[in-house]
Amino acid sequence: MFAQLRQAVSAAPRAPLTQYCQKILLPRVSMSPSPILPAHRECHTEPATQTFASLMRNCKVTAMGDPVGKTVVGRIYHVVGDDLYIDFGHKFGCVCTKPREGRGYYIRGTEVKLKVKSLELSERFLGYDRDISLLEADCVLLGIHK
Repeated sequence: MFAQLRQAVSAAPRAPLTQYCQKILLPRVSMSPSPILPAHRECHTEPATQTFASLMRNCKVTAMGDPVGKTVVGRIYHVVGDDLYIDFGHKFGCVCTKPREGRGYYIRGTEVKLKVKSLELSERFLGYDRDISLLEADCVLLGIHK
């Protein structure tokens, strides 16, 4: 077995790639044509049926359009004190404070409704000429989803 593999590998640069694949990677079971096994096998996979452009056109985030001003559903992924860190499927998550009523319901994994004000908080801070991103979105917590 190892001798055949060594021989095929040493002969690989001289032989076309399809012959190399037929000898090593896809050996034929029988020499007679079979309805199950194709007579000619190739060593490549078929290209994906969907292109990147079609994936982008059919994406839910793209179909939603500009989410600023819309109500979205997010999931709480971290809780620190009164701060809720919420992921709603965009580049940055948001940080909202717990409401006074129903504080016990806002735990990790809970789905909440948010109104998006801005997808990225960036401001010009003291002493800087360029905007600096805070790496979070600006949202308003509307309540628990469902």
